[in-house]
Order: sequence, then C-alpha cells, then structure tokens
Amino acid sequence: MEAAAEDEKVFVAVPAEPRAGQSTLSWALRHLYGGAGTTVVVAHVHVPPQMIPIMGVKFHASKLSPEPVRAFRRAERERADEVLDDYVHQCSEIKVKCEKLVIEKEDAASGLVELIRLHRVTKLVIAAAADRHYTSKLDKPVSRTATEIMQRADPSCKIWFVCKEQLVCTRDKEVQIASLTVPAPLPTNLGHEAQHLQPPQEEDDVEMELGLDDEIEEARKAVEELMRRALKESHRRQKAEEEMAASLHKAREHEELYLEEVKKREELEAALARADMEIAQLRQAMQRNNA
Repeated sequence: MEAAAEDEKVFVAVPAEPRAGQSTLSWALRHLYGGAGTTVVVAHVHVPPQMIPIMGVKFHASKLSPEPVRAFRRAERERADEVLDDYVHQCSEIKVKCEKLVIEKEDAASGLVELIRLHRVTKLVIAAAADRHYTSKLDKPVSRTATEIMQRADPSCKIWFVCKEQLVCTRDKEVQIASLTVPAPLPTNLGHEAQHLQPPQEEDDVEMELGLDDEIEEARKAVEELMRRALKESHRRQKAEEEMAASLHKAREHEELYLEEVKKREELEAALARADMEIAQLRQAMQRNNA
C-alpha cells in the first residue's frame, strides 16, 4: 500500500500563458494533494502555432519558408517550458513534489486525451472556464478543450473541472455535478501556502476561438495588402528592367554604329595616306624625267 501511495500522481492541465493555470493548480493542491506520497504533474499540450508573425504581420506557416517557422515554434516551445518550470518552482517552495510534462499535438484536446492514455492518468484537474467567467450557476465545462476531455478521455481517469478555485463538476465514468464546494481538509500548513498562488486573468479556449476568426481575417487582409504592394512593386521593377534593357540595347546599337564608323574612318584615312604616297612617288618620278 505504501508503494502504491508513493506512485500516486495528480495531473493538472495548464495553458502556456504565464500564471494562467494557477487557480487550477491551487485547487488541486488544496483538495487532492495527499502529502509525501503524492506527485503533482503539471501537464501541457503544446500546439505548434500556425500563424507566424513577420514584421508585425501574421502569416500562415504554409506560406513561409521553413526557417522562420521553425525558429518561432522553437521559441514558443521554450516559453511554454519556462511557464511550467515556474509552476514546478512554486510547488517546490511549499515542499510539494512536482513534475512537468509537455507533449506536442496539433490539437490541445486530442493531445490531452493521448496524454491520459499513454501515461495511464487516473486523476486529472482541468479548468472548466476562465476565472472571470465563473458564476454560481456554472455546472459544466465551457471551454472547448474541457468539453472534449469530458467526452473523450479514458473512463478510468477521474476528472475534476474547476473554475476560480471552485469545483464545477467531476467526471468518473459519467458526469457528476458537484454538490459540495466547501474545501476539503488540507495537509498541515499546505492550505495557507496554496493561497499564495493567486488566480490569474486567463484566456480560455472559448474566447480564443471567438477571436480567432477576427485574427485570421485581419491577417488575410494584411497579406492581401502586402501582396498587392508586392505585385505593384514587381510591375514597377519589371517595367524599369524592360526600360533598362531597351536602353542597353540602344546603347549597344550606338556602340556598334560608332565602332563601324571608326572602322570606316580608319580605312578612309589609310586609303588617303596611300593615295598621298602614290602622288608623291609620281611627282618624284616626273621630276627625275624632266631632269
């Protein structure tokens, strides 16, 4: 039994935004942390960004060369690792054993479902909605990711959906609405320390989705404007190149005419020189005959 307790892990799903998952982590520490035999695992699904900012304008990754895409995605992955490192550090400060786990997937919900399956997760805490969306009537997940996790996660995993450090609902093999919001007893000194993990002003999946269309539309318009300018500049350069080519062609023609003229002039001068020489020789011959 002691070995099993040592192996118990509570997974807490957190986003990559700084401090955005602290209310979720705080609830998990206050309600599910069982002391030295429990390890808290802060888990994050890193979704490689598809929109890459270049000089203030976002472009879809498929429209760019691989180098800037790889560089930006690597920087975003490192930023996510730093956020999770901060959570681990906070837990270590209050003597809670904590690990981090980051996986990469094109979709956050699918990534969490896969994470639950691969790591045989039996306890998961995830935000049901952003803290500012919390109301006493909130009784089910609101974010797309949390909703999909409730529907798709392995039934062997019990899931706690929380918001603003309040339990919204749980999912065992079927959804159970939370009927108790009074905090469970805390391990000695842990409750006071956990209260220092301040709730963030986070963005949840719903708001991200609502703003995504506007962001894409704005990026599309910006790209179209850049393409229009690039096309105009291309036409201008093409016209300039054509004019330059025509000028060079005319210059070559003038050069050829000039060289031809020089050649004819040299031939004429040579002919005149020969004629002068012949005339001089003729005069000398006539003078000798007269003498």
